[in-house]
Amino acid sequence: MLENSVDDYPFRREWVIGGRDFGEGLHEINATRFDRYMRAQSLYRIPKAKRGDSEKKEDNRLASAKRARRHVRLRCKAMQADRMITLTYRENMQDKDRLKHDFDALRRRLGKFLDFQYIAVPERQKRGAWHIHVAVRGRQNYRVLRAIWHSIVGADNGNVDVRNPFRQKGLRHKLAGYLSKYITKDFAEHEMNEKRYWTSKGITVPERQPIAHILSDDPVKAIVTAFEAAETAGASLDHCQVYWNQDLGCLWLATREN
Repeated sequence: MLENSVDDYPFRREWVIGGRDFGEGLHEINATRFDRYMRAQSLYRIPKAKRGDSEKKEDNRLASAKRARRHVRLRCKAMQADRMITLTYRENMQDKDRLKHDFDALRRRLGKFLDFQYIAVPERQKRGAWHIHVAVRGRQNYRVLRAIWHSIVGADNGNVDVRNPFRQKGLRHKLAGYLSKYITKDFAEHEMNEKRYWTSKGITVPERQPIAHILSDDPVKAIVTAFEAAETAGASLDHCQVYWNQDLGCLWLATREN
């Protein structure tokens, strides 16, 4: 009997596992399935649609929002953010340009006397008013923060709310997910190429390191490999976050810090 050739089975299923180490036991590990087309060299390259000219603008905008969401999450973890500041207006302030201008004024003033590291995400309320969520690390000088914000927007107009949503030790990874959710929640409020978040300089996200490359149709081996990689790295699986999509062939695992 003749062996089956690539003409019989032109696709080969593969799994790629990789991860990022943010230090202190905080890891993100991904396992992604894809089908390699073994006759790819025979295909002609299909020209890409010009940026902004695609018929699927809504899909492109959502894809862009998802990329921004991932960047926010990774930067929060790299910065080791553990607190969130929310800057609001008492008035129904619906001017997004003004929001950016006011926040720029705040971070410039703070930057004159401290190293203000942040990741900021604007959000629009149901009534149409804009406010902004800011992830920071460590306890801030809230009296100074409020004084500066009031001087910018008015003492009777502005409010500063500071909280640590996940006070339990080792749950900073949840704060990163909490902040990043606002990116896709309001993706329709932004233009295609518009910046969806603002961040300080000097936040370095660890490079994604390869862990394994598996040739298999069975997802179990890939999933087991991802969890074993986390344990080998010394990460705690207690209170970890896990996302698995059978249809997409995608596993996402985020561990808590030690």
